[in-house]
Amino acid sequence: MKNKIKFSLVFGAGFILGALTIFIILGQISYLTYRDFFMRSAKEQIFIASELRANRQHDLRERAEANLPDIVLSIHKDRSLQNAPDAGSVLRGVRDFYEINSLPIPEEISGILSGMPKDH
Repeated sequence: MKNKIKFSLVFGAGFILGALTIFIILGQISYLTYRDFFMRSAKEQIFIASELRANRQHDLRERAEANLPDIVLSIHKDRSLQNAPDAGSVLRGVRDFYEINSLPIPEEISGILSGMPKDH
């Protein structure tokens, strides 16, 4: 009987310790992802501010517009990006950008964006 109780206590303690360890590890992964995202966003804002301050708005706009097809293709080809909560809104945002500015949608992404539902 003592062995069963001892075994139960050791098993319970190990289970709780394992669950706590996993909780801490997953919490750190989430924190690191947020930290990295924040730093990338900060660097991007510094870059944009520098470009605008140097009166290179036209160059900045051209680079940003040139990246839009790559963004759409990357989301379309990567299952983890497709499953991201904001994937649909990003694709709709790209489609809306072309529509609002009366620009033709590049051929390589027109099929992807035309399949997006209009929900606004």
